[in-house]
Amino acid sequence: MSGLDSFIDSLSDSVNDGIAFLNDYFWGISFVFLIGLGLIFTYKLKGLQIAKIRETSRLALSGVSEGRKTNKISSFEAFCIGMGARIGVGNIAGVATAIVTGGPGAVFWMWIFAIIGSASSFMESTLAQIYKERKGDGHFYGGPAYYASKGLGNRNLGILAAILLVLTFGIGFVAVQSTNASNALCGAFEFDNNHIVFALIIAAIAALIIFRGLKAAAKFSAGVVPYMALLWLVFAVVLICFNLGGVPHAFKMIFEYAFTVPSALGGMIGTVVLTGLKRGVFSNEAGLGSVANVAATADVKHPIKQGMIQSFGVLVDTLIVCTFTAVVILSYGNFESILAFGEKGSVLVQSIASESVGNDITNYIIALFMFIFAFTSLIGYYTMSESNARFIKDDKRVINCIRLLVIAVAFCAACVEDVSLVDSFSDTFMAAMAAVNMTIVALLSRKVFEAYRDYRKQKAEGVEEPVFHKDALSDSTGVTEWD
Repeated sequence: MSGLDSFIDSLSDSVNDGIAFLNDYFWGISFVFLIGLGLIFTYKLKGLQIAKIRETSRLALSGVSEGRKTNKISSFEAFCIGMGARIGVGNIAGVATAIVTGGPGAVFWMWIFAIIGSASSFMESTLAQIYKERKGDGHFYGGPAYYASKGLGNRNLGILAAILLVLTFGIGFVAVQSTNASNALCGAFEFDNNHIVFALIIAAIAALIIFRGLKAAAKFSAGVVPYMALLWLVFAVVLICFNLGGVPHAFKMIFEYAFTVPSALGGMIGTVVLTGLKRGVFSNEAGLGSVANVAATADVKHPIKQGMIQSFGVLVDTLIVCTFTAVVILSYGNFESILAFGEKGSVLVQSIASESVGNDITNYIIALFMFIFAFTSLIGYYTMSESNARFIKDDKRVINCIRLLVIAVAFCAACVEDVSLVDSFSDTFMAAMAAVNMTIVALLSRKVFEAYRDYRKQKAEGVEEPVFHKDALSDSTGVTEWD
């Protein structure tokens, strides 16, 4: 090895160690905010995410035709953009990584944190609607930056939240999606310079959609996300059928290892719990403020409607989509046989699928899912990044810079083979974003509870679709769109 190669390896190790240290530090803080506040919100809302699941699911799945003949973002389109951001490579590659890193028990903790986190998603999405703002393009925008600035009267805190969100999603999450999608495609199609070719394809399609604007992104997500999610579940069921006898053992491993660490991994139970939290939050994004940006774009009559819809989205993402992926992996055999593949992420899922079916065609199918899921997520992340860029400065040149940034990150990340560094980078900023956002949500939580009481009161009076007015709040300072 040359002196230059040795220096580069040493520098890479130092960067990885530094990011790992920051990762552990920020997640220690964020764990308290995400779980502690999530439990408090669940208690104050009387377990809304489970107790009202029939109502939240009905709201989420109704109104499919809304928004087709208008330039406004409908409630259903906002739900689809949110699900597009949630249902991505995290539902395939993320689950596989969680199992390899923390053992099968990590899936159990993903479930627990999804239930807790759905209450946080309700809170942040409702706040985003209350403090949303109409911009020059006629669309609504909102999220942590907006409710920090308008609700708390602290624009500097809002700018911090906006910058963190662009770093976390416009760079970190876009990179993870693009890298995993490219790796899955390279695992299925082998030819010279395949990473560069797929990077160009990903960047070109992203540019085509992004530069057409927010409404085009909404239509794309509404037209693709529901069908791709259903197709993945159908495909997962087919794969599970090849190892049907292993399904009971899969669930047994999930519960068995939820409170113990597999001998093959060593470590402590805290590793299992934290892995479940990280990969669960990466997948469903509850408490990060990301989907709140999407929720704010919807044109609805009451803020609570988007709160309930996005709360349901967290449960769909983790309890259904992620669980199917976990069963695909764990029904193959015991944990040691899964580790024996020596793979993680989407490549592990591809390996298990091809071994189970006895045909490499599954590699191409999974690569296709990864490719499309990466795009629906990327569109969601772009939407969030644009919203926060407009908060800092509502200028077309700034928006074009954000568009170019997202496309450039997608291209560069698709050329990377090792996802570990981009995972660590996104995890670190994800933890920082969670701590900042949940603090702001806690400080403004009273407004959400007041809006929820107004919604329930109107429903109790027989109002089919409650209408919100800012007078329902004890203090409507900063609320500009609900006169």
